[in-house]
Amino acid sequence: PGNGQKRPLSRRSLARVASSSGHSSSEGGVRGGEPRPSLLSRGVSAALAALLALDISGAAPALAAGESASRQDVSVLEVSTSKVDGDIKEPASIIKDCRTDAPDVKNVYWISSRSVGQSPTLYAVDKDGKIIGSEFQVQTKNVGQEEIVFVHRPRKNKMEDFIVLADTSNKFKNRNELKVYEIAPGVPAGADDNHAIDVEREIAFEFPAPAPSAEAEKSSSYTIPVGPTPEVDIQYPQEDYDTAAIIVIDDTLWAFSKRSLGSSTALYRLPLDTISPYVRSDDKKTHTLEFVQEFSSGAPACGADVSTDGKRLALMTRETIFLFDLTTEAAAKNPIANLTGRFSVPKSEGAAVGITWDDAKTMIVLTDKNEMTKISLSA
Repeated sequence: PGNGQKRPLSRRSLARVASSSGHSSSEGGVRGGEPRPSLLSRGVSAALAALLALDISGAAPALAAGESASRQDVSVLEVSTSKVDGDIKEPASIIKDCRTDAPDVKNVYWISSRSVGQSPTLYAVDKDGKIIGSEFQVQTKNVGQEEIVFVHRPRKNKMEDFIVLADTSNKFKNRNELKVYEIAPGVPAGADDNHAIDVEREIAFEFPAPAPSAEAEKSSSYTIPVGPTPEVDIQYPQEDYDTAAIIVIDDTLWAFSKRSLGSSTALYRLPLDTISPYVRSDDKKTHTLEFVQEFSSGAPACGADVSTDGKRLALMTRETIFLFDLTTEAAAKNPIANLTGRFSVPKSEGAAVGITWDDAKTMIVLTDKNEMTKISLSA
């Protein structure tokens, strides 16, 4: 599509998630000229959705509280695509600055560049993808910039606003620890901004070692043969070593790993009491992530974000966007416990690399070809 061009989509109901005692089925009627699906096809669709939601224990996530066998439909109403400023090189992620989330305020979005072995580069853009001022340089050296998260919350009777940058790219398996950096830039206004951003807090973490077994020793770890020459041989789990998606809920950071086989995503929790950049914690040690659940995503996760009202999580692969309900009791311990729907990533010139919520019913997908695609949902 051209710049700003909109293309309507047929109202596609999302796949339903089966509960242990039954499943939801599509309501009657003809959509987009297609005949009503048969009972058999509807049953197969529900079974496939349940299979996609299976964790390693083999149990499907429960339906959200109060939904039982009849869940409110969510469908894609409209998709529109516009181009991001061409001066942004190798875009890696996008997040909305929640301080500008008001009708009478100019909306600002942060885009990170896929910087490797240099200072992370951020760009502030407006709703049309135009750069506000010039690039921002984070005052540290990273290995591989991936996701960015904006945290906007009250804490101890005052507001906290900061950005979490994930230095977590590790596709060559030559890193034995990953890092996140926390920064607190002001709201971008233009050329007069301070474009050098200091790191307020640095947190290092690693994935847990694979389960000890003869088979695991043969297939789940190996000595790194590539990359910079290390002082010692690095042993790394083959399954989890890389992540391009992180989220923050309340005071907890969650990381979604890219599994080696590429057909699933594993969720991990960072075991810290707080991720506030204003807390003087001892972050010299490397924290070990806690495994939560494996999710059959079909492809590696490449982005995630929590909705502006805090009620939903969007988890994206290059092919699919999954929606999870965060309002249930189970979600406090596992954000992907309640899968409520999924739909395909809109077709575009580039590959999807980042996702952010614009409001409670609208998402924006960023591609590596400098495209911003806005997705409007029915509910």
